[in-house]
Amino acid sequence: MRWRGAARHELLALLLLVASALMVGCQRDTRPTVLRGLIVEMQAASFLQVGSFTLRTNDGQLIEMAAEGDIGITAGHMREHMTLADPVAVTVRYEGDRVIATRVEDVAMPTTETVPTKR
Repeated sequence: MRWRGAARHELLALLLLVASALMVGCQRDTRPTVLRGLIVEMQAASFLQVGSFTLRTNDGQLIEMAAEGDIGITAGHMREHMTLADPVAVTVRYEGDRVIATRVEDVAMPTTETVPTKR
């Protein structure tokens, strides 16, 4: 069967549409998987477990995120970080626009102590 001009163009357009949809769907997520900053708000799921919190990143963004299971920090410890403005590193994953924290870790603060030099 010979393809007529219009049918050939329609088939080509359909193939291009499918190929571009596949390329868009296969693009890697370039959002960061570790965020660093300060905890500015927290909701506890229980006495020990964090339910959700807001992180102010080092570049000033406010990011609300849900906690998933044991994230490595208790609600009380997270409150200490909030109160003392101690920074944290948060490992995250994404579900669409939703940010989910899977791990929260302390970030070592640089010391201001000076070490005397030998003369």
